[in-house]
Amino acid sequence: MALTFAKKATGAAPAQSSPKQEAASPPKDKPAPTGGGMSFMKRGTAAKAAAAEEEAKAEERRAQMNRMRRFKMGYNEDCQITFLDGKLDAEGVLDIPRYYEHRIQIGAEWPTFVCTAEIDPSQPCPICALNTDQSRRALVGVMTVIDHSKYTVKKGPNAGKVYTNQRKLFVAKETTLKQLNKLASKPERNGLAGCTFDVSRGPENTNPPGVGSTFDFVTKHKTLAALAEKYGIPVEECVPAQYDGDDGEIQYLPPAKLLSLGIGKAHGGVGFEKGVNAASEL
Repeated sequence: MALTFAKKATGAAPAQSSPKQEAASPPKDKPAPTGGGMSFMKRGTAAKAAAAEEEAKAEERRAQMNRMRRFKMGYNEDCQITFLDGKLDAEGVLDIPRYYEHRIQIGAEWPTFVCTAEIDPSQPCPICALNTDQSRRALVGVMTVIDHSKYTVKKGPNAGKVYTNQRKLFVAKETTLKQLNKLASKPERNGLAGCTFDVSRGPENTNPPGVGSTFDFVTKHKTLAALAEKYGIPVEECVPAQYDGDDGEIQYLPPAKLLSLGIGKAHGGVGFEKGVNAASEL
């Protein structure tokens, strides 16, 4: 990246303008253009290239978000789910992947991104660097569930089609995980895998978690194959998701990648790009 250096004044007296030069000066009611004759506006081929570049970035952001859906409930809703994983370790704690993530607004969407601070300590996390209430990271745990509720498509070519028994990611914060840990610790359950719960989410004014605020145990399926048979689900849809890795559902994007997609803010200082804010649209 090119560095910009300030130039010092030489102290030389300014040159006198000739009458001809003064006559060529613009009238006082039409001030001369600023910026040294350089325009910040792009036209023609340059404008098309810039638009294509931004569309490519937006498409890549969409691709990063276009993975397995997360389980989420509306306010005052009830549904039923079955956990596909969630074993207990030797100390009786849920043995599930945990990581720090950000949830920020981009246009009308609220995508999530893995916080880079723990993984790449050589530089600040671009989303943490935004330093806003929205950019605060949260420690979450992830499991996989079967959502037994029915969903009817309202728009598009599949309008009217009904989906049920969908496999989804169950991503929750520590408060919810502690609640589930108590339920999983019951001797007859010995974990959450295969357990079905009736789940309810409270009203908006109580600020309930998106994954539900109350969990009532229904039954525990002895095997995932038995679960598949009961609900008529292919057995391959009754296994936990792959969470990390190249094909994982939770994708880590390094700082440089986030910035290239217009997400976050670069660390200020020599050698760093300044003022890159979260993208405003998808």
